Amino acid sequence: MSHPQRLAIAGATGVVGHQALDALLADSACGTVVAVGRRAPTSTIIGADAKLHSVHPELTNVDAIAAAIAQNVEGDLDGAICTLGTTMKTAGSKEAFRRVDYDAVVAFATAARARGAKRLVLISSLGAKATSANFYLQVKGQAEAAVSKLGFDGVAILRPSVLDDGGRRGERRLGERVGISVMRGVAAVIGRHHKMAPIGVDVVGRAAARLALSMEVGVQIIESDLIHALGA
Repeated sequence: MSHPQRLAIAGATGVVGHQALDALLADSACGTVVAVGRRAPTSTIIGADAKLHSVHPELTNVDAIAAAIAQNVEGDLDGAICTLGTTMKTAGSKEAFRRVDYDAVVAFATAARARGAKRLVLISSLGAKATSANFYLQVKGQAEAAVSKLGFDGVAILRPSVLDDGGRRGERRLGERVGISVMRGVAAVIGRHHKMAPIGVDVVGRAAARLALSMEVGVQIIESDLIHALGA
């Protein structure tokens, strides 16, 4: 590809999205990044200000997202990364959870495709399945299915295991920290690159950026063992 690549990312203020954004900004192949979200992300990458544009449209409004991207990109997008996601506890209800993890995800992907993006990377979850009895995994699986039908040349669906944020989140999540500690012990037995072992958000972010800049044609389901290799 001759021109510096143009990309959009949704969810860049989250722990995975922030890592993916920094990886994009640090890559010489990347020329422009439009960060779509409720807040402006920050970056310490040298030269980030020249590449990064932050927009704040309604996250479930396809036309508003597409228009915001168009105002900040000369020409079509090359790729897009979606790291949008919440938890049932944070959302407060199934309806609110679905608005983020399905409606906003699909709206962003639709808008990115409308702006010419040929590649999409979606951060999903281990065990995602559209027919799952578990509501969380069901919504994740339905979002995967929806974005895979939007006409991208390539779609990479990352299904990481338990995310290890290395203390990056500001709020305390005691249960989560204990769970990660336990899973680290399990990883010592099964191997730290096993698909069930905890995985660092920095690894997932780097893998997402790498795929957004260059990926194979078709739909790929990528679990933690391969994410480790891509994000090394």
